[in-house]
Amino acid sequence: MAVVTLFMSDRDISRTFTSKKEADEYDKMLELAEAVSHFMEQKVAGLSEQQVEEIGLVFARNKDLLAQAIKGKADVLFATADETAEAED
Repeated sequence: MAVVTLFMSDRDISRTFTSKKEADEYDKMLELAEAVSHFMEQKVAGLSEQQVEEIGLVFARNKDLLAQAIKGKADVLFATADETAEAED
């Protein structure tokens, strides 16, 4: 009988991973999502809790792409939107 080591996310105990690195990366992503959610809640009035959480997750999952846009390559966001639209068609 084989023994399999699983790692749990500190922030989402329903998620398990086969490597500590994956679990740590997921926890970091959730930490960033929480911080972005808090920031958006403070800066944008009228957003529901669900909207704030969703925005936080979208930003955290796409942090590298957003970093490129913030550094002056805003076109990367349009390219991604175009790819998504084509995939939906």
